[in-house]
Order: sequence, then structure tokens, then C-alpha cells
Amino acid sequence: MKRTLFFVFSLFLLNISSFSDELPTLPVAPYLPAQLQEATEQNAPITVQYPYENLTLPRGATQIFIFGQVNLKLPATLDINGQDVPLYKNGAFVAFVPVETGDFTFTLTAKNKDATVQAVRHVKVLGTDIKDFSQEAAFDEDQVFPQHDVELLPGDTINLYVRGTPGASVYAQLSSFKHGKDILLQEDPSQPGTYRGTYVIEEDQKHKTSKVIYKMKEGPNDTKAKVTAPAKITVRDNQTPFTYAEINLPGVKLRKRPTASGNLYPDYRAYGPVRISGQMANQSRIWIDGKQTAWLENNRLTPLKDYEETPNTLSFIRTDTSDERTRFIFTLDRPVPIQIHEYKDRVELTLHYIDEFEQNFSLDDTSPLVSNIQWTQREEKTVAFRILLRKKANLWGYAYRFEENELILDLMHEPTRVKQTGKPLAGARIVLDAGHSPKRTPPYDGAVGPTGYLEYQATYALAQDLKPLLEQAGATVLLTRDGENKMSLQDRYDFAKDQQAHIFISLHYNALAETQDPLAKPRGFTVYYAYPHSFDLAEKVYKAFVKHVPLADNGLLANTVLFIPRMSDYPSILVENAFLILPEQEELAKTQEGRASFVKALYEGIVNFYK
Repeated sequence: MKRTLFFVFSLFLLNISSFSDELPTLPVAPYLPAQLQEATEQNAPITVQYPYENLTLPRGATQIFIFGQVNLKLPATLDINGQDVPLYKNGAFVAFVPVETGDFTFTLTAKNKDATVQAVRHVKVLGTDIKDFSQEAAFDEDQVFPQHDVELLPGDTINLYVRGTPGASVYAQLSSFKHGKDILLQEDPSQPGTYRGTYVIEEDQKHKTSKVIYKMKEGPNDTKAKVTAPAKITVRDNQTPFTYAEINLPGVKLRKRPTASGNLYPDYRAYGPVRISGQMANQSRIWIDGKQTAWLENNRLTPLKDYEETPNTLSFIRTDTSDERTRFIFTLDRPVPIQIHEYKDRVELTLHYIDEFEQNFSLDDTSPLVSNIQWTQREEKTVAFRILLRKKANLWGYAYRFEENELILDLMHEPTRVKQTGKPLAGARIVLDAGHSPKRTPPYDGAVGPTGYLEYQATYALAQDLKPLLEQAGATVLLTRDGENKMSLQDRYDFAKDQQAHIFISLHYNALAETQDPLAKPRGFTVYYAYPHSFDLAEKVYKAFVKHVPLADNGLLANTVLFIPRMSDYPSILVENAFLILPEQEELAKTQEGRASFVKALYEGIVNFYK
């Protein structure tokens, strides 16, 4: 009997083995709402909302988050590539999981007492694994500086870098430049295989172009390697350091460094023709004054050939006062880059590229906002103005623009309201901006939750809950979105301006970059503002969130990068109510009962601001 059983069991193993060789490919987990019909037809037991199928991930990613839902009868379990992942009470999940360079597969296995199911999600991680350089000296040709042509001036510093086999000795050569041979690079201890070094261009360096060659010695088994960067570095002639270009997006913000994103100067705005003193990473270096430069993408500039820079005169300044604003008009020969900064008691305005100021003023002293204006010349070709505000004056906001050769600066007065008993918001014109727009295929416009709830749906539902409460308190409520209409950021600004809005509140739900761990610390609400005149509104709303919303306090933060808080015409804030990518917070956003604490906090904060 034992022998027979053993024989049958052996056959069974053989059959399983043969069968497993012919197993079909595991199904790709669908995502909602884009694949709702497909998921319904399949009765999909696992859905994955993020990452999207075949998503390309940034170079160097080692872990990313993945979230979705298990649609089995609970209790159930889930593992992703062997890592146990807890399930929320509705089967939703979020996890932070390791990935590897190249094509990568997540295998999701869910089980309950009745079934075991699997699905996959495919992604691609850019770059080359450092392990590929471990056998011999070699360079990663995609990580060699420069990838795009560089133009700099004598005295500038060149930051050299290259990636390759760890633990070797690496040198750079810029053989056309003085003292440009055998520049030793140091390996970055935080990034094995990344080598960095600097070279300062000599002050008397003549106009020349050089290749950048990297050499590696003392690699594994004493191997060597050499690579030439795909682009070159040119040193401009110090006698004629500038070329010229026209800003083709008037009022554009400028960067501190030539990075693809971020590093924005909060106060600078570019207009008119500008001096170009360098090139790097497809960006141009703009001369601001004798001490300051900034960077801007080349596609936002139009080169000016044979341009001759003529003197630019600030010939006249006049003011005009109305019920709504105090207006300053600066008359110049042509538009120029400006810098504007608001303080509690003043507004400072700097005009660049000014050769002469004729000091002609015509000032209206009836302004309820402005008490005086002072000026000084701090740097070459620069005139700075200090517009002093009256004591207890309430600057509501400001706006600026060039109309041909005149800079118009409007300082907004506090809107007048007729008070009504029992109506704390009587006369207030409030824009409620339900963030993002309908897009039901990935990449979505905004965040998405583990069950497929989209941010544009969540923000609109929140705006609909809040609107009647504000109206009952006497406010005129203006919605940027009414249902399924799409609105760009500029559309939202134009709408608020056309509707003569008094305040602007943008409603959002948060997410993270995929390489950040959503479980690393408590996540919750954040209130953003940019300018002092928006701080009081932001603070009142923030304090109400702390009081009423049972989520982590992620702060009251000044932010000069986000578009909405940077709308300077009136108090403007952006509220991240919760993290939509977290299962329990997505569930709050999906029901009126769950949103009640957000609504209460927003309403109370707005009322307290108007008090």
C-alpha cells in the first residue's frame, strides 16, 4: 500500500511539473477607471492603480510605491514579489517595494480561504545597474558631463562628473584650456561609481572650445577605460561676453541653476530683450546685474542676431488711485526684467537694464494704501524702489504687467463689504477651485486613489459640499469647475480675475513622487501660501484643520513654486486636504460623511479670516 501511494504521488508531481511548463502568462492587473469595462468582464481579483502598465521610472530608482485593491472576499492576504502587504478593510493597499534597473515585473499574489490569484504589473527603470561595471573599468556613457554643449565665461567654475566602475581613479581632460589636463575627480561616497570634480576657467582664457575626456585607471584587474563626452565646452570671449535673446513668454520665472525643474527665483520675472552670458543643459544664462545671473530654458527665448543694445531710460513715474487699487506706471524705452517682493510694511520693486533714471514723478497722495516711495541704485544698470505702506493699511494683493514700454503695478485695496447681521461673509466673492480636470486615462490629471477615485472627482465633491455653507453665510461663491469641464491653471486665474474675486481657495488631495515612501511618516493635510497678504487666510484655515481634521499635520508652508499660491492679485491659498494615495484617506474623500471634517475646517477658516 505504501508503495502504491508513493507511485501515485510521484505521477502527480510529474503531471504538475509538466503542466506548470505550459502555464499561461499571468494577467496584467487592470487599472480604473480607464479599464473599468475590462476589469468588470474579467471580474478582476486584483487591480493596480499605480504604477501604470509599462511606466518608465527615473534613472537611479531603487524603490517605488505601488497601490491598488484586492477584490477577494476578506479576510485575505497579499504579497508583492514576496513582500507581505497589509490590506485595508475594503481590500485597498499601498506598499513601498524594491525595483531593479531595466524591465521589471511586480508579481502580486492574493489569497483567501477560497482562492489564490495572481497578477502582474510591468515597469521600466532607466539607467544601467552599477553591478554591470564590476568586472572591468568602464564608463556609463549616459552619465557623462556634458550631454549638451556648454558656453561659459573666464572665471566660471565647471562642475565635472561621470559614472562608472566604483573604486577606481578617474581624471578629466579639457586639453584646449589652460591647466586643463589630469583633473582628479573624487568618488562620491553617497553614490558609489559617481565621480565629481571642478575646474575654474582662468581669467585670461581666450575664446576656445574643448572636448571633455575622462580616463579611468586602477579598475578591476588593473583595467583602464576612456570616454569622450558627447558635447563640448566653449569659453566665450571676455571682450564680447554677451549675446542677446527676446523673452517669448513675458513674465516667466527664472531659475537659480540650469535644472529641469525647481530652483526657481521667487521674485524675478523676465521681460524684453536680455543679455545671454552662457549655455548649459539646453538653458541660457541671463545676466541680471553685476552680481546676479539666472537661467531659462532655450525654448522660452528667441535669439536676436545683430542686436545692438541701446541705453534704456526710465523717464517718468506716475500714480493713479481708484476705489479698488493704487496704480504705479513706470515709463521706459523698452520692457526689462523685474524683481518684486512684498513685505508687511512695503513693496520693493527692482528694475534691471536701466541706464538712466530721470527722476520725474507725478504721485497721487490720495491713496489709502501708499504713504511714500523711495529709490536707490544698488547695482550696475539697476534702479530699486521701496513703496512704503501707510500704518494699518491692508494690502490685499498686487498685479503687474507691461503694456508696450510701460510697467503697470497695481496695489489692491481691501474690497468694501456691507455687513449683514447673521451673514459673516456678506459681500465676499470667493472662488472655490476644485483642483485638476477630467482625464480618465493615465497619466491622470492629478492623483488617483487605490480604488480608482480620481482627484478631480474628489475636489469637485468637496467644493459642492462647501459651497452652500458659504452661500448661507452671505458669500457669492464662484466655482472654477462645474462638473466635467476642463480648466488650465491660466484659465482658473483668468476666471477669478474676470469675476472680480476677493479670495481664491484651491482644493486638492495629495500624492508623492513614486520614489518617496508614503509610509515613512504620518501623512495628512497641508496649507500652502506664497505672499504675506495671503498668510492670514492660510493661517486661519490651517488652524481650523488642526482643530477639526483627524489627520497628521503636515504644516502651513510658504511655497513660491506652485502656480495657485503665486497668484498675487488677492489672498490665494492651496489646501491639500489629505493623501488620496493612502487607502484610509481615499475612503474619507469618497463620502460626504468622510469629507465633513474638511468642510468644517475650510468653512471655519474662511469665516475667521473675514472676522
